[in-house]
Amino acid sequence: MAKAKEITGLDCAADALEWAATVLRVRFDEVMELRGAALDFSDIEGVHAMRVATRRLRSALRDFLPLMKKRPLRRVRKNLKVIADSLGAVRDQDVAILALEHLQAAGEIDQINEQIKAGIEKLLDERRAARETAQTNLIQTLGIDRLTKLRANFTAALNKAVRKNKQTRIVSFNEAGREAVADSLQELCDLGASVYEPFNVERLHEMRIAAKRLRYAVELFTACWGESIAPFAVEIAQMQSFLGEVHDCDVWLENLSVRMRKHQNGGVTGSERQAAVWLLLEFIKNRTKNYRASLKLWSEWEANDFTGRMQAIINH
Repeated sequence: MAKAKEITGLDCAADALEWAATVLRVRFDEVMELRGAALDFSDIEGVHAMRVATRRLRSALRDFLPLMKKRPLRRVRKNLKVIADSLGAVRDQDVAILALEHLQAAGEIDQINEQIKAGIEKLLDERRAARETAQTNLIQTLGIDRLTKLRANFTAALNKAVRKNKQTRIVSFNEAGREAVADSLQELCDLGASVYEPFNVERLHEMRIAAKRLRYAVELFTACWGESIAPFAVEIAQMQSFLGEVHDCDVWLENLSVRMRKHQNGGVTGSERQAAVWLLLEFIKNRTKNYRASLKLWSEWEANDFTGRMQAIINH
């Protein structure tokens, strides 16, 4: 994953509203610059890179929003979500195809398991067809005319959103960062008990999103706290990764369970059934491994006061 472009000359003691505009313009440009890579479907990393850049931009908007006028940015935020969703639709299929190909190769499916192999090939064909549909939609979403209009709207909306008036509260960039990270950290802590509910799929997914938001907030304001905060970002990324794998497995398990219900009604072939059973076992195993890892990491955080130590750094 490409690192975010560094914001040079950042003054953490300066007015956060002014620096917010600078940061958001840089993050927006990063998204736009990745259009070509995202539409080069010969390399799936292009879509991933633009999706991550869009996430960073939307996360930064979320962190700075308490300081800005919200109304001017409303339409722009909706348009960015459309882009994020279109990129996500392609990326989801890319990840699913990679997972199936990996499992197929690692499973050493021999002649005895030709039925399983045939079932997986059918799933791959379905996913590739779905990806083509998602790619067609992405081409439309990232049309030059649309993005040119979005750039103009973004610039105009941002200029309005950061315009000061007599009631505008002056907040330093460091203070804005402290509030944004503290809010995201609290959100993650509020969802922390979810890790003790292994089958609460929705809450675990919400916890993963909270971890992602916290990580982006920490990375955005790292310049204000130096290297002391960097190890926390690494651990948060680990938690996000573990919970992300759990979520991916949950999506697969739901999809496969639907297929098995169809089998009971005569809507699935024998090869699909065998492949679904084999894949269910594999995804359950992978989910268990990553759930255990997330539970272990959270337990370590509780034992070593991860939250308290992090709050001490951002409040210093």
